[in-house]
Amino acid sequence: MPTPTARREPLGRATARACYPAFLALAGAAIVALAAPPSALAWGDRAHALITDEAVERLPEPLRSLFSGEADLKRLHEAVLAPDTRRKKDTQPEWEEEHPKHFLDIDLVTAEPYPFKSFPHERAAAEKQFGKDVFKTAGTVPWASSDALEALVEALTAGRTDDIFTRAGDLLHYGADIHQPFHVSKNYDGKMTGNDGIHKALEIGLVNRHVDFYKAEVRKDRHEPAYLAKPLDDLFDWLVVAWSRQKPILEADSIARQKANYNPWKNLADLDNFDSPDATTYYATLKQELEARGSPEAAAMREATGHIAELLYTAWVRAGKPLVLAPAPDASGGVERTDVLIFGTIHIPYWLIGLAAALVVLLFWPRRRP
Repeated sequence: MPTPTARREPLGRATARACYPAFLALAGAAIVALAAPPSALAWGDRAHALITDEAVERLPEPLRSLFSGEADLKRLHEAVLAPDTRRKKDTQPEWEEEHPKHFLDIDLVTAEPYPFKSFPHERAAAEKQFGKDVFKTAGTVPWASSDALEALVEALTAGRTDDIFTRAGDLLHYGADIHQPFHVSKNYDGKMTGNDGIHKALEIGLVNRHVDFYKAEVRKDRHEPAYLAKPLDDLFDWLVVAWSRQKPILEADSIARQKANYNPWKNLADLDNFDSPDATTYYATLKQELEARGSPEAAAMREATGHIAELLYTAWVRAGKPLVLAPAPDASGGVERTDVLIFGTIHIPYWLIGLAAALVVLLFWPRRRP
């Protein structure tokens, strides 16, 4: 009986069959990329949202109406988080430009003790006294905030809606960062005092576990914002107050980590993991100890809220109190981007969507038996 001849597959089908596992892996990777959430952000995304929402509520009409609508407030939230997105870009020039704007470790620049009364507020004077290079490392947040204020005044004056949201987002972000005690000190993460990890533990882990508490805290002492005649001086005043809040926070953290036998730096996964028993003990004790010291972190958030409302109000007054905003072309030259699909702050290239769709079709395409 003759041996049956094996039916040979066409070359294209055989190649597709051989590559099938690879296509499956690529499809999975593409789908994961589409669904991946944005990374955690500075002061914590929840903290920034709480501060932003309350700052808008404190604005007088008609300024409040420019930002308080549901769509406008969402757009403002995205703009507030944009500086951290820029800071996390891999390209060196963008990182070098954005990174220093979020802090000023003032005690790294000067040996003068707190309250740093002779530190120059004007950037040119500071760079003349200490040199330009030191601020690449030590940071520039007061001047970044001042520059954002000027840019917002210009955008409001011209009525450029896109620019207004972009510049307002920058101003709210940098203005909030200057109130974070560990954005203004060379001991920015507590490593110099055995408190490594306190930075993220304070602004993310603690706030995420007590959102309602901090939401209520930022609403305290609500009043309409005042006009700032010398905003750069005010920014430095706020920075000095933030610096003074380190000590009680470090004390509370030392007690909490000793009681829980817990180091937040070694347990970064617990920032959003509410099921860890050790993390539960640590964060409960940290909050208790902070409350015993007047909740300095809550005071920082509350003051940040009032102060950035004052910055927004000041920009609006200086722009002539505009009532109506006009649409404006974006930075790409007036053409709305059509190469990406936008979900909130996630921008998904259409080529990636097409690749994922093609691979899924290939995965489920019916195949004939040989």
